Amino acid sequence: MNQTRDGFRIDPDWYWSRERADLEWDHVWSKLWHMGPRIEEVSEPGDVYVHSLGRESLLFVHDDDGEVRGLFNVCRHRGNRLLLSEDGPAYATQFKCAFHGWCFDLSGKLGEIPYRERFDPALLADETRTALARFRVEQFAGWYWFTLDDQAPDLATYLGPIGPRLAAYQLEKAQIVDYKTFEFGANWKTVFDAFNESYHFQTLHSDILSWGNEDAPITLLNIHSYMVNEYGRPSRMYPDQEGVNPSLQALLQANGIDPATFPGKAGDVRAAIRDAKRARQATGDETFPYATLNDSQLTDAYHYMLFPSTHFNLFPEFYVTLRYRPHPSGDPEKMYFDFIMCAALEEGETVPLYEHRVVRGGTERVADVLQWGKRNHPIVNQVLDEDVGLVEFVQRGQRSQSFEEGILGLDERRIDHFHRMIDELIQGQSIADLIKRYAVEPDAHSGV
Repeated sequence: MNQTRDGFRIDPDWYWSRERADLEWDHVWSKLWHMGPRIEEVSEPGDVYVHSLGRESLLFVHDDDGEVRGLFNVCRHRGNRLLLSEDGPAYATQFKCAFHGWCFDLSGKLGEIPYRERFDPALLADETRTALARFRVEQFAGWYWFTLDDQAPDLATYLGPIGPRLAAYQLEKAQIVDYKTFEFGANWKTVFDAFNESYHFQTLHSDILSWGNEDAPITLLNIHSYMVNEYGRPSRMYPDQEGVNPSLQALLQANGIDPATFPGKAGDVRAAIRDAKRARQATGDETFPYATLNDSQLTDAYHYMLFPSTHFNLFPEFYVTLRYRPHPSGDPEKMYFDFIMCAALEEGETVPLYEHRVVRGGTERVADVLQWGKRNHPIVNQVLDEDVGLVEFVQRGQRSQSFEEGILGLDERRIDHFHRMIDELIQGQSIADLIKRYAVEPDAHSGV
């Protein structure tokens, strides 16, 4: 970005430097809170969920006492991985190392080992050395969240003002409809930046202008932030402000309104959709959280950034989680990008069990990879392919000797906010320091 008055700038090296990636691991990935699996993925004793975060393989384990623990997937004897499966659900009654046969119960305590008599009894009795190492786990919004740092603030403190705001969406009532991971040849921050602003809509997503507003008000919420994309009326940049164009007709149809008999103009569509949802609320149908949402939330996309590694793109009927992870190889120019579609199901509705897989970015269209069923939305059909289709080109450009720094405008202030906090953590600030220092701004969006 352009250098600010206080001298801060985003160094292009931060997008490809191995040294910078190591510093991010030490000060960001291993210190802060991140989103793990859904609660229902680990609901019964013996349920295990394998989740990778960079170099680490992590186990979320529902033990025999009914507690879900976080255990490092590493045998304490010689460091072998205990579960060798890919990320996703598993089942275990114990963990047995395939290398030397050491066994651990679901709480991580050492059990049987071959030739126990050949080891120092005092050493084997020391659980600080023999029990599987743990990491902290808490629940929020229907998900397990975790941190690898014993000194990190509790999750509620960490979330701060964002917790109550997300509570209105009743995210815990949803379930996973689909979950796919894309592997990109790009730094994780390159992809994060692309989804942290809407300035690119007018150029890259110009089709949206017929049914959505590219001017997204931004509010910084302490270490987190959000922006609002108004959907259901044309952007001010769209030439026809009167006619109900095909995209607006499709939105009306999706909300039970017959476009053929709709009496209004383009500017009336958003209110009509809002009123249709309020009418459904009035019937007592509580499938979707209409009663706890304001008028804007009924029609618009609220895009929350949970620092440092999660975006929630929220609609009343479903939401999309974008989760960013460093690549297990440690290569700073590779990353994992998770698309997770979640929705509350209507009465009698079932959805197929999702099949998670890792897809190399650019080998398949996003719209073909993501199986969202009836929740297919212009966001997936038009936007996501266009976004991710450029990230590897951006990555290459940031490598050029001609690119000395970016130039950010007000529409990209979330990017400045995000990188500034990462740099301050690397420079020695604690996350508690940042939580105290960064303000909660007044809402930039009126909610109407």
